[in-house]
Amino acid sequence: MKNYFFLLLSVLLLTLNGLLYSQTSPWENISTLIPGDSLNKLSDVIVVDRWTSYVSSSSVSEVYRSYFWAGSWETIQTPSPITALYFLYYSFGFICGTDSNLYQTTDEGQSWDYLGSMGDQINDIAFGYDIYNSKGYVCKVWLVGDSSVYLYDGFTFSKQFTSNVKLNSVYFWNQYYGLIVGNSGYIAKTTDGGITWIQKQNPDPINRNLNDVYLVSYFGFTVGDNGLIMETTDAGETWILDTGQLTTNDLFRVHISGGGVEWGPGLAVGKNKTALIYPIVVSVDDKPKTVDDFQLYQNYPNPFNPSTTLSFFIGEQSFVRLKVYDVLGNEIVTLVNEEKQSGKYEIEFSATDLPGRSGSALASGIYFYQLQIGSFTQIRKMVYLR
Repeated sequence: MKNYFFLLLSVLLLTLNGLLYSQTSPWENISTLIPGDSLNKLSDVIVVDRWTSYVSSSSVSEVYRSYFWAGSWETIQTPSPITALYFLYYSFGFICGTDSNLYQTTDEGQSWDYLGSMGDQINDIAFGYDIYNSKGYVCKVWLVGDSSVYLYDGFTFSKQFTSNVKLNSVYFWNQYYGLIVGNSGYIAKTTDGGITWIQKQNPDPINRNLNDVYLVSYFGFTVGDNGLIMETTDAGETWILDTGQLTTNDLFRVHISGGGVEWGPGLAVGKNKTALIYPIVVSVDDKPKTVDDFQLYQNYPNPFNPSTTLSFFIGEQSFVRLKVYDVLGNEIVTLVNEEKQSGKYEIEFSATDLPGRSGSALASGIYFYQLQIGSFTQIRKMVYLR
């Protein structure tokens, strides 16, 4: 009863304090697309690029791989259930098993090479600055144990920091800057390569456990128990609580695609096969647009047969592109490709009357529609049932 009281109190506080907390969540629930039963515990995730993602399970000896915005997933067998994984690119990655063993793949998970045993369960693995030496071996790897952070320099493990709470995740985005998160809402940041750590304020009124943290440039997320998601836009100095809660299941891991000139999309995974997608892509040179600047809405009806309405809002005059894709990333049709004044627009899409494709109709299945306005991109899923 006491826990329920505090949960209700926290919801009330979040609702009243509109200045501190985001009231609208851009995240979407894609749990039904992930293979396996509803009790599958998804332990880790990495979005390698805009097209490829990997999700691991600590319930069964499997990793799931998707192509194109998490539209379809395939199952890859692993030597054991997985507690942590990291892919440097789509074919080359590492997994830590519940058996405390570390494995590597160089062929997209078709085979796994045993690298050794850590002797203890690893909660998270992150590659720091300068990840290769001249021979191509990993030379800086950060690991998180129950209450300590360790650095592997290619030869030995050294303890860098110990906390008075259980630590669950570590992330470094360059040689000097990193974050760790843990139980009881613990967040700490280093700016000197892990020598010293400064605890940061957490806006969650009940200090739920934080299970993972990930940033691209200044922007990122931390996730935790009871569906907790928090966002930062200043490299972890301050955090905003996302109250548009899509799940009450614990979230264990979050990852955002990033590198080069843009970042996004992102994925968060957790208990009971929970999977959420952050379907927005922006330029790293721009501040992320909020859902008040531009917004792509869910189509209606959905599922549909044979037509549905796609709608979007733009807060300023912009050049707008609206396209439809299949689950493999093939473009089906361009619906909008022109300058638009600010305002809300509705576009009818018919699966049996495609512009430029007379006499052809789509097959039943999942499709995606993408809104692109400058450096802002958002995508949503729709289902066509004939």
